[in-house]
Amino acid sequence: MNPARFAATLTLNLAGLACSRPHVGTPADSVVAGAGDSTSASPRAAPSETVLTGKVAAVGLAMSPVTSLQVEGARSTTLVGPLEPELRRLGGATVWVAGDPVTGPPNATFSVTRYEILAIDGAKPLVGRVMTRDGAPWLATDRDTVKLAKAPGELVAKTGAKVWIIGRRTGAELVTQTYGVIREP
Repeated sequence: MNPARFAATLTLNLAGLACSRPHVGTPADSVVAGAGDSTSASPRAAPSETVLTGKVAAVGLAMSPVTSLQVEGARSTTLVGPLEPELRRLGGATVWVAGDPVTGPPNATFSVTRYEILAIDGAKPLVGRVMTRDGAPWLATDRDTVKLAKAPGELVAKTGAKVWIIGRRTGAELVTQTYGVIREP
């Protein structure tokens, strides 16, 4: 093979390899549906990570719960690792997970190193930790802090918990419509 043809073949192979991996943006805070904030970029995988997107299913018996990810057009994958208990609490949510495939029965198994909630009942939630400031409840995310206006007492009592909230955001205030606890304080 002559040098010009070799260079062209190498270029095409590299382009094909680059196109074969799904392209996604960088991880970002969750954004509340209807908040008018479109600054959240899609998640992005590191070169050493594998990425899966699908719906979380919490199955199994109470003595041996199993958390799986149902990827469209593929068999479900069992999720494992330190973040598995958080993902189990997100049953029914559409998530993006990054990590590595590992061996484990009975299905394909995936060790999750990080994740992002893409949608809960079709809405993009805001994710963070509940905190109290000047006697009022707030949600601290990775990017900012939002005052929880009209927050239910059960949510206010979860200071320190990691939660998702769907609501209406106006400036630095968020009116809670629905929420869920991802990790207890």
